Amino acid sequence: MPPLDYSQHDCPPGYRIRSGTPADDERLVAIENAAGRLFADHGYQAVAEDGFENVAQLRSILRSGDMFVAVDGDDCPVGFAFARSLAGWLHLRELSVDPAHGRKGLGRALVNTVVAAARSAGLAGVTLTTFRTVRFNQPFYESLGFRELLAFDAPPILADMFRSEIPHGIDPAERLIMRFLLD
Repeated sequence: MPPLDYSQHDCPPGYRIRSGTPADDERLVAIENAAGRLFADHGYQAVAEDGFENVAQLRSILRSGDMFVAVDGDDCPVGFAFARSLAGWLHLRELSVDPAHGRKGLGRALVNTVVAAARSAGLAGVTLTTFRTVRFNQPFYESLGFRELLAFDAPPILADMFRSEIPHGIDPAERLIMRFLLD
């Protein structure tokens, strides 16, 4: 991806977004696992318990994409977005914010950064897969302009990924693909 001016994406005061580095990895594992535990409050205990086991597992996922990291004033990671190019779109694979820093606009700033990266790269937009009823999933993304994309309308590679990502024991109807279409 071309370099971005991350200061443009409405980061809350005291925070900024930068590219991820290997030095962030241990903290990103902790953020993902803490954020994932919030799913237990929404009836998804299996998802809450399915975090990263270690840095090696995180790195295996991150090999083929871009990591955007929200950091506090001490440059300590407090959230991240991981995205990769997929069938002419930038696919938001993971968005996590440390619950201690939640509800401040960091998730919104990270998503806006991913959208800006897609625009900068000349891609069609941003896609993601998420839960329908979790307030920080479908309703959050809709507030940012994302809309549902039916699996049979999605590029085949995205539809296949969507089906393979459905957590064990979760009704597929509880999940959806969303997209943000760039002008």
